[in-house]
Order: sequence, then structure tokens, then C-alpha cells
Amino acid sequence: MHPIHNTLIVLNYNDADTMIRFLERAQYCISIDRIVAVDNCSNDDSFEKLQKYSSDRIHVIRTERNGGYAYGNNFGCHYAMQTFSPEVLFLANPDTAFQDDVIRHIQSLLMDPSETRIALAAPLVNQGYNAWKLPNYQGVLRSIFLYLFHLEKKKLKQTLLYQASSAYSRVGVTEGSFFGIRSSVFQEIGGLDERTFLYYEENILAKKLDDAGYHVAILPDIRYDHFHSISIKKQYCTKAKAFLQFHPSMLLYLREYLHINPFQRVLFEICYLLGYLERIFYDLVGGRKITETI
Repeated sequence: MHPIHNTLIVLNYNDADTMIRFLERAQYCISIDRIVAVDNCSNDDSFEKLQKYSSDRIHVIRTERNGGYAYGNNFGCHYAMQTFSPEVLFLANPDTAFQDDVIRHIQSLLMDPSETRIALAAPLVNQGYNAWKLPNYQGVLRSIFLYLFHLEKKKLKQTLLYQASSAYSRVGVTEGSFFGIRSSVFQEIGGLDERTFLYYEENILAKKLDDAGYHVAILPDIRYDHFHSISIKKQYCTKAKAFLQFHPSMLLYLREYLHINPFQRVLFEICYLLGYLERIFYDLVGGRKITETI
């Protein structure tokens, strides 16, 4: 048996069908050494369905409670590190798809002894945007506004696509839908912040990495597909409803990582309300078509 260099963590909640399609694709990626399928305490029959895919290569486990994205992925990562001791942890949403070479390229970068400060790396997503600047206070306020944040991410993606060819580009944050991270660094910074339930986890993770002196990278020539939060859409349906879940996580980031003052808190709340109203308008007029034309 060859050494276990990596483990892929994938999280499910009440959406076994999407998870099964993911596992059926991922099992053909020979560069993945082990897969940990984590059922985040679903209240349907997901766990029973997923257990049918258990094997030496695919481990199906279940959390004790549904503690959200950070809790569920930390649970799977700790299991992987205790069971397999991988050098690289890959985290993926079940609504993503990628080729075998994606794993190989990311792992090669993260295990490169000359790139020890690159701790987290991701391919470039085909649909939409999966990289942005690490937000300071002003950046958080800008990110509240859907169209403004959309334009910022679009500009960065264009830069990544048309810049001179290089193995990777440093960015502030990559989306949590798919990335690889050195397991030693994941342990060093304490993993994902489990005080979040949903959303903003990747910003907090990137901030923790930055504070510890590590960098985040995008491989612009390597791609993956993300089918835009299928499970979340089933639960929240609209942008406005989903945005309500951002508030506690954004406030945690502002308080615990940026240490805002009371005036900044008030300004944040005003902007957040305006952002919520913007998303109501977005939902009413068919925002997806609008953002595609920006």
C-alpha cells in the first residue's frame, strides 16, 4: 500500500442523492487516497443510504449533532487525521465535480518544500467566482452589497485568467466549496471556527491563516465545477432568506477577528439591512439573469 498523502472530506445534510452522485464520481479519482463522507446528523435516511458506499477507501461517519459547515468538516478532518495521518486535507461540497489532475496539482503545490508558506490552495471555479480579497472592515461592508461584491470578484477572476502564466496566484480567500489545506497547518490554527453555523467560514479560515503567516493560493489553469449550493437552495430557496444566515457569522468575524468598535457595529447593521433589502429586490426581479449581464 502506498503512503496516504491525502484525505477528501465531504459533508452531507439531508441530501443523500447529491452526495451519492459525488461519491460515484470521486471514487474514480485515483489520486484521492481516502474519502471521509460525513453525514452531519441528517434527520432523514441519508446516513443509511450512504453506509452502502462504505469501503476501505470510503469511510462513512456521522456527527452527533448538526453543528453546521465548520463543525461537520472539523469532525471529518479530525477523524481523517487520527485514522490516516494525511499530509493534505481536501474539503469539498457534494455539489462539486473535478478531475483527477486537480487533486494532483494542488497536492503537489502544498507538499512542495520550497512553498512552505502556501497552506491552502484551490483550483479556479468554472461557474461564478471562488476567490476574493481578505476583507478588512471596509471590505466586509462592501461584501454586503450583492452587486458590488459580484463586480469585485469578477474583476479578480479576470485578472487570474489573463495574467502571465504561473503555477499559482496568491489571493485573500477561496470559497469553501473545494480546496486543499496542509493538515499540519489545519491543526496549528485550530481548524474552522465552529462558532459559525453557515457562511463566512472561509473568510475566518483565511484570516486565521493570514494571522499565522500563511498564504492562500489559486491555481488559475486548474478548474472545477460547482453547482451552486444545491442542498442550501433546497432549504432557503431565495437569496434574501439565505442572507439572514450570514449575520451571526459576519458579526463574529467583525467582533472576534477585526475587533470593531460600537460605531462600526451600528454602521454594519445599517449596511446589513440595506443588503437584505437589495436581495429582496434581487429575488423579485430574477437576479441571476441580472448578475450574468454585469
